[in-house]
Amino acid sequence: MTTTHTNDEAAPTGEGFWRTGRADRLGLVIDGEHWFPAFAEMLGQARRQAIILCWDIDSRVEMHRPCDAKQAPCHLTAVLNQALTNNPELTIHLLPWDFAMIYAFEREWLPLFSRPMARHPRLKVQFDGEHPMGASQHQKMLVVDDRAALVGGFDPSKWRWDRRAHAADEPLRRDPDGHPYPPFHDLAFALSGPIAHDLGELARERWQRATGERLDPPGETDHPAPWPAQHVAVALDDALVGITRTLPAWHDQSEVREIETRLCRLIGVARDCIYIENQYFTSHRVGEALIDRLAHEHGPEVILLLPREKDGWLERLTMDVLRARLVERLRAADRHGRLRIYYPAVAGLEPGMVSLHSKLVIGDDREINLGSANTSNRSMGFDSELNLSLLGDHEESRAAIAAMRHELLAEHLGTTPAAIAAAEDEQGSVAGAIDALNRPGEDRWLEPLTVTLDPAIDRQVPDAAVIDPERARPPEELIDMFIEKKSRRPVRRKAAAFALLIALFVVIAGLLKFTPLGEAIAPRELLDGLVDLRNTPGGNWAFLGLAVVGLLLGVPATPMVIAAGLLFGAWAGFGLAYSALVIAAMVGFSAGQFLGAEALRRLAGKRLDELSRRLARRGILTVFSLRLVPLAPFAVVNLVAGATRIGFRDFLIGSLAGLAPAAIALTMFSDQLLRTLLEPSLAAIGLLALITAVFIGIGWGLSRWLALREQASGAS
Repeated sequence: MTTTHTNDEAAPTGEGFWRTGRADRLGLVIDGEHWFPAFAEMLGQARRQAIILCWDIDSRVEMHRPCDAKQAPCHLTAVLNQALTNNPELTIHLLPWDFAMIYAFEREWLPLFSRPMARHPRLKVQFDGEHPMGASQHQKMLVVDDRAALVGGFDPSKWRWDRRAHAADEPLRRDPDGHPYPPFHDLAFALSGPIAHDLGELARERWQRATGERLDPPGETDHPAPWPAQHVAVALDDALVGITRTLPAWHDQSEVREIETRLCRLIGVARDCIYIENQYFTSHRVGEALIDRLAHEHGPEVILLLPREKDGWLERLTMDVLRARLVERLRAADRHGRLRIYYPAVAGLEPGMVSLHSKLVIGDDREINLGSANTSNRSMGFDSELNLSLLGDHEESRAAIAAMRHELLAEHLGTTPAAIAAAEDEQGSVAGAIDALNRPGEDRWLEPLTVTLDPAIDRQVPDAAVIDPERARPPEELIDMFIEKKSRRPVRRKAAAFALLIALFVVIAGLLKFTPLGEAIAPRELLDGLVDLRNTPGGNWAFLGLAVVGLLLGVPATPMVIAAGLLFGAWAGFGLAYSALVIAAMVGFSAGQFLGAEALRRLAGKRLDELSRRLARRGILTVFSLRLVPLAPFAVVNLVAGATRIGFRDFLIGSLAGLAPAAIALTMFSDQLLRTLLEPSLAAIGLLALITAVFIGIGWGLSRWLALREQASGAS
């Protein structure tokens, strides 16, 4: 069957696909115990070309569990090398996302197979950073010889493998360092046939965009099309499949929102049941489509399976708040009682939870859309995503989609697909079947998700445009969001003063080192004294105490941090400076609470009123922004925060997050300055010059930028 080619336009039927075509075989891969060995098996069957696109990767991850190296290579590195060794014409192209530093502590920094000494000559490893600032390359696919592919939400990385039982005490669910992690649920499609050629073309286009290298198609081979028969059952022969993408506007790349278009259409035409499993649920356009169907008198049931909450505190304070806002709107629209929202529960797991990572939407058992895209704004327009739709174009394909949904619900309810199908027939609806088969407290069940929105937190969290953007935002728009126009002039002055201060430190150091002034002042003796003080017993505690007292008395924070770096080095200095800042912040906050707003108002007047309004409006984010870009002295912010209605928790979180970047940067700078004075090698001087240039550039650049924004605002 010939694939329908539509380039970057919708399919001829106007259904929003990039390409549609046939798959000779298609199967649903549920959970890591099947996906990881299927990935390894398909790589082992590759003959000419395998391309891997992924968001995360770990060279140490075990693909087969329990590991028996005598039967098959276990770790990803060994799997890749065996595939290349057994197939001398094979080249593997591996393209992970060049991840943001926020994920640095969660990832393997330099995978074994990307190191020059260990890299196989036919394993080509590149990292993909071709996307707007703040976005990510999130497509997840293995395509083999343009004949077969795996597409879904999985990455070949840690914290992804799990058995379908998701048992609380699963002994094999451990990361490469041997640490256990919570149960993990995810999905993918395995397919073979003509549509795989289109997926290969998409993967080669991504490789070329990321690396500049053009890859040729693999050409024909006489071997059977790869298929992971040991781990994935064929659910459907001769399937009609549509390819949908999200691509942000970037350089010469036009914005593509095919996934969003397809999901909204799928929801819009559904009449009986919309079934969704997704890691996030914040997309306002998908939400509007669901609200419209819930409000319709004869609309479908909506079954939502979401995580109980996100894993980290930051996501719980951001993405979970956006989710709660959208869920409130859905419940308000559910006048006919057709909305059900659950999270998967497992006996003995509390207070832990199943990490539900799947990205799936099924409409009326006529279409199943699955891939890498979350139902979030950024997955609809900002990140690069890839989803596939299995289309129910005939009775057999619709039966296959229904069977997949039965399989998923059976897993979550701890029963069988046959029991799910029978209950649906008996109850007349999917929701009725869930109610009939749900057994809370037994091995597996679906727990109703209670989403509440704390008004205090809701007030502090900005809208989705900041946290969950659907497009790249110019930096000047971000400045407009976080720095009010009337505050730009003092920020400009502080940024310029910071740049001049750094430059002044370097100039003084140069004068002391390379001019006769140094002989008069004897910097070597001074520096030796600093080193002696660093080694004095109890010197660190003495510095910490003096620093806290100084900060409480109004000593500026920047000189204190620089002094810590000079005296104690980069990391010890950071620890002392950061501790002093946090302790002084908490003491100042408590003092502000004790004194109260009236006493402070007599001392500070209008300045207190303005700062109080800023702090009360959005506590955590305002404290965070005031720490990064201080509009008032450190001690004043602490006192005023204590005198306002901001909670101690919000003040502490905002301070902990906002104080760290500058403290790290300044202690690194001062430590390198001291090292350069003591041992002025070319490497030390070069590193100091680089750090200095970065700091001056940031300070001076921010000052000039705000000046231009101020001029533009005045002109408009």
